[in-house]
Amino acid sequence: MVRRLGTAVLMIFLVVTFTFFLLRLMPGNPTLIEYHLLLKQGDSPQAALQYVNALYGVNIHSPLFLQYLSYLGDLAHGNLGTSVLYPNTTVLSLVAAALPWTVFSVGLALTVSAIFGILMGTVAGFKRNGLVDTLLTPVATVLSGIPNYLTGTVFLFVFAVVLAWLPQSGAYGVGVRPGFNVPFLGSVFVHAALPVVSYAVTQFGGWYLLMKSSTASTLGQEFIVGARSRGLTSSQVIYRYVMPNSLLPLFTNFVLAIGFMFGGSVFVESIFSYPGLGYLLNQAVSNRDYSTMEGLFLIITVAVIVSNLAADLAYIKLDPRISGEDVL
Repeated sequence: MVRRLGTAVLMIFLVVTFTFFLLRLMPGNPTLIEYHLLLKQGDSPQAALQYVNALYGVNIHSPLFLQYLSYLGDLAHGNLGTSVLYPNTTVLSLVAAALPWTVFSVGLALTVSAIFGILMGTVAGFKRNGLVDTLLTPVATVLSGIPNYLTGTVFLFVFAVVLAWLPQSGAYGVGVRPGFNVPFLGSVFVHAALPVVSYAVTQFGGWYLLMKSSTASTLGQEFIVGARSRGLTSSQVIYRYVMPNSLLPLFTNFVLAIGFMFGGSVFVESIFSYPGLGYLLNQAVSNRDYSTMEGLFLIITVAVIVSNLAADLAYIKLDPRISGEDVL
């Protein structure tokens, strides 16, 4: 455990360091742009520098390594910095505002796609060349290869523009009062419908194909033959033996998907202007908002590493054939 935790902390540190220097190699530094804009407006270099330092919380004339040490010091105190895109707004407040929408939309889409994909994949794997296998396998194969931004664009055009059944953007209606009330909750679900479906449709194919393959592999095990020889029905064999053992290879994928969920769905959220972490990341990249990008990359890194560690530890309890030494 100590070794794994140490490795996790080291990986987070390396990602933080890599993103800090990599982002500053990108062209179009917004602080320098603001600084030179003030100089063109007639401000003195000292006044322009003081304004930029106060606005963005960074000394643009300071050596890069000193900026890095200052960033690590702020990070150690839980300070992710101030947004460049939204001056006088901390990155933590932006993340706190966007995180619930991403957890709701992407989490719901992930859950729905995983449940339906696993159920249909089990049936298709148990009854090869059956009706479900014949109908859904080609569809799932196609869906798994379609990017979610393409499905999102199609759904936006058909259901929001042409048919006008669902809203095109936003998380809830303009005239709705936020709070725990029926109009607000109804508006939230209506606005999330297209982003959730766009994400879930493309994810369904992957879960279906994985579960079908895992089920077919499990059916060849000797304990399945033994269960059938005891006179158990097909449904009993599926729910008692096939599904629990077939789900084990998918468990790590699902936990890692939860970790990546905290990065949001950049393309889907951007298409529908849905105010989640993915939309925030897209805005930050487009406007060279270093602080926001660094904060979001840090959150994604921590979420993925923690979820990976949690999956390894849980695997010891879920699969008795694996010992702690094998995982850790």
